[in-house]
Amino acid sequence: MAYSTKVPSLKVKTSIDSFNKLVEILNIQAENSDENISKKSIKLKEKLLKYSVPKQTEEENFIDIRFYQNEVLDLFHILFDKVKDTISYETNYYEILLEARSQLNKSNE
Repeated sequence: MAYSTKVPSLKVKTSIDSFNKLVEILNIQAENSDENISKKSIKLKEKLLKYSVPKQTEEENFIDIRFYQNEVLDLFHILFDKVKDTISYETNYYEILLEARSQLNKSNE
């Protein structure tokens, strides 16, 4: 396989605390009984620990993380799996979305 020099298109600037929490979630999810989530968690954790770039300005220390689009989708899947049983909702935001889109479509006509 040829070496890819393409830089991932999505850039995330995060605090050290958020970076640590993200990697910890991936570490926890690496033990998930769902093999797909487990493998993706391991792969993303390894990538974050290898390719993330610590940066410093006069005001702050932060981490520069780059993602490909498919990695962001994997990350969402991993994160949602982690919290799916702990978060409930009272509002049906899907209905609100449908109404907002309907209003947007009417204003664009």
